[in-house]
Parts: sequence; C-alpha cells; structure tokens
Amino acid sequence: MGVMFTHALEVKNLVMTYGDRTVVDDVSFSVESGRIAVILGPNGAGKTTTVESCEGLRTPTSGTITVLGRDRVSEDAEIRERVGVMLQDGGLPQAVKAGTVLTHISRLHRNPRSVDELLDLLALREHANTKVRHLSGGQRQRLSLACALVGNPELVFLDEPSAGMDPASRRTMHAIVRDLADSGTTVVLTTHQMDEAEALADQVIVMRGGHIIADGPADGLLGGRSIWIESDSAAQIESLLTGALPGFRSRIRDSYLEMYRDGAATTEDLGRVAAVLTDHGILDVSVALRARSLEDLYFDLVETV
Repeated sequence: MGVMFTHALEVKNLVMTYGDRTVVDDVSFSVESGRIAVILGPNGAGKTTTVESCEGLRTPTSGTITVLGRDRVSEDAEIRERVGVMLQDGGLPQAVKAGTVLTHISRLHRNPRSVDELLDLLALREHANTKVRHLSGGQRQRLSLACALVGNPELVFLDEPSAGMDPASRRTMHAIVRDLADSGTTVVLTTHQMDEAEALADQVIVMRGGHIIADGPADGLLGGRSIWIESDSAAQIESLLTGALPGFRSRIRDSYLEMYRDGAATTEDLGRVAAVLTDHGILDVSVALRARSLEDLYFDLVETV
C-alpha cells in the first residue's frame, strides 16, 4: 500500500459538456482515504460521466480531479497503477480463459495480489479454464472485480459491482468491499441497489440533473424517523393528515402512507396522528415509527429537488 492521503479523491468544480449540453455542472466532492463512498442517482444524473472522469476515461471540460494527491489529467501515468477500475460491462476479452485474463493483468503490476487467492476468494477456481464468453453474468462480474483488485490498488472504482450476482455472491462481494476499506483502500461505488448502498456506504453522494443534491456521512443523512400508516384507504388518510399536521410531508407506498419531515418524527407525533385518526373514526389501521432508510432519503431528494 502506498502513501495515504487525507482525501484519496478530490473533485472541484467539475464540468462536462457535449456540444451545447451540460451533463455535469460544477460538481465538487471529496472522499477520505479508507472510506466507502456510494454515488447514487437516476439514469442521466451525470454519475457515470463523473466517475469515468475520475477514472481517467474522460477528460473534463473544466474543473480539477485529484487522485491520491496527483492531478488525474496531467499525471495519469503516475497514478494508473494505483487505481483499480471495475466497469459495469466488464470490458474483458471474450475468447480468453478467465484465469489467463487475471494472470495477464497481474503481470502488469509491480506488487500484485496472488491470482490463486483471488480465484478462491471470488469462487472462480473451477472456472479458471473457462473462456470469458462462457461465464455466467455473475461469474463475469466476479472476474471483473478480481481484475480491479489484482493490482493491490489504493483507490477502487466499482460500477454496479453486484449486477447479475446471486445473493451468496453479493454477500461475498460486500464482505470484500468492507475488508478493502478496513485495510485502508478507498472505494467509490455506484449502484442502483439501495440495500447495497445502505449496507456499505460511509459516505453517500446523490446526483440529479448533473448536480450533487446531497453529500454526507450515511449515518448523518439517515438520522430521522417517520410515521408509517398501513391502510387500504391510504390516499384518503393522506389528505386528512396533511391538513391536520402542518409541517409534515407524505408519500404513499403501496398500502402504506409515510409521514415525514426534516427532523425525526417523535412518539408525541405518533400520538397526534393516532388522535386525528381516532377523532375521524378511522380505527382499522396500523401506525408505527420507523427509522428512515437510504431509499427513503433517495426518493425524497430525487422527487422533490
């Protein structure tokens, strides 16, 4: 492992334009060394362009990207070996055996991890002599992850790492990512899986429309509680409570109505909701406090900004 920095990744005022279209607009964020940062956002939010700029796959229109203390653009050759990249589509040669691909990539690095160790860690040993084109989607993902890690990188970019993986493989991948961070490696991960993001993230960055709309520690962003009301008449109850409880927002999810606000809902708020429902003769409902999830936060931001 090389010299550690306070911030393994710093992005300042990043702009990316294509013709008259701006897809990333004045984006700035940083990721501390040894942390797991998860970047979320709907399709078209600009997250892939941002990450690919950080990986050195795109040249920004303007702004600066500092990776492991070096400028991503002008000093790319100096940092390439210290960064691991796992692309969603893999980018692997299809006609080559899986073990041969991993061995070849390991030889490009001065201090590679053991190929045998990675084959065992990612349950690829029995597929080492299988050509990449004949691997399942999940097996190719595991091979892509092995290729990203074989160089002992100090910073790893993982794009939708669990796509196509079965539950057991996802669990293994999550454990590997957490072990990387515990050993001092910085991880920047994009995913559409909210449970995955919540399980792994030290830092959450949410993008929409080419901008960052939230950036902070996962625990800090998820500090609230909301009131959940289960009823087949959720829409009717929503109208009633929204008028009776100013300051609350609401969302209907299937048969659930969620009432929330910027601060955490309290047991006193729960009592107020129950009293309003009782006063209006609504008794066949379930009312409870629930910790807000990352999915709750994500939809709040994406829907309201």
